Amino acid sequence: MWLKRSKGELLFDIANVTLMALFAFVCLYPFWYVMVLSFNDGRDAMRGGIFLWPREWSLENFTTLFRDERLLGSFLMSVMRTVGGMALALLVNSLYAYAISKRDLPFRKLFNWMIVIPMYFAGGIIPYYLICRWLGLVNNPLVFVIPWAIIPFHVLLLRTSMQDFPSSIEESAQLDGSGYFRIFWTMVLPLSKPALATVALLAGIMHWNDWLDGTIMVTNSRFWPMQTLLLNIIQGADIMAYFKSIGQGGLGAYVRRNAITPESLKMAMLVITVVPILMIYPFAQRYFIKGLMLGSVKG
Repeated sequence: MWLKRSKGELLFDIANVTLMALFAFVCLYPFWYVMVLSFNDGRDAMRGGIFLWPREWSLENFTTLFRDERLLGSFLMSVMRTVGGMALALLVNSLYAYAISKRDLPFRKLFNWMIVIPMYFAGGIIPYYLICRWLGLVNNPLVFVIPWAIIPFHVLLLRTSMQDFPSSIEESAQLDGSGYFRIFWTMVLPLSKPALATVALLAGIMHWNDWLDGTIMVTNSRFWPMQTLLLNIIQGADIMAYFKSIGQGGLGAYVRRNAITPESLKMAMLVITVVPILMIYPFAQRYFIKGLMLGSVKG
């Protein structure tokens, strides 16, 4: 096969593969560097010169993080927010999408415009904060899921998938006594798995990576998700308070004895926040790509 190709085609393939390899290296190396530092001894990492592999292997950065109830609580808060947000997003967005996919729905154009307009125009942070305060969501863990129950892009993606569901099947089911909810639950949802998987993955990534809600809506650090706590530690605003809190009793002696540094803890916490979502993506990749292509072709 390679012998039949011209020199120009071979040179193009070589250049293409080389550029893609360099691009992949530029994208992946920062995360690899963070992982290397997180598994390296903190005091040894301060000497520098670590690029591709840990010089002195150590798991103390991770064990220290999970010894602290505050960090463990923020991790659990992020997990609960992500799972709850995904479940609520799938339920509400799919119900809304199924409704507006029906051409005989009263005021269908109005409901469609209610989804399209927020995709291009947003009120901003101040109105968003005022509405959440009026609803009693400030310093309330529900602020992490309720305002994000409906995402316009997710609704349109699901609507595109549900619009082509054969109406003859629904009519037959209705003649057999099935209602709209039974048709939706037993017929439409199973045939919309690619779109549902795409929405679940996008919603999960959004909830897991979001730090803004915890910053502006929650003043109680017990309710902070992992990303908000990580932001405070990385910015340095909370790192001294954190070390002061762990610098007392047995945990403080543990930190001093194992030469753990603020930078090494930051690297370990970055790894903890990124790895879970990276582990989920390969399982949903097949449905994710199919769902996005479905929206791009039919939308």
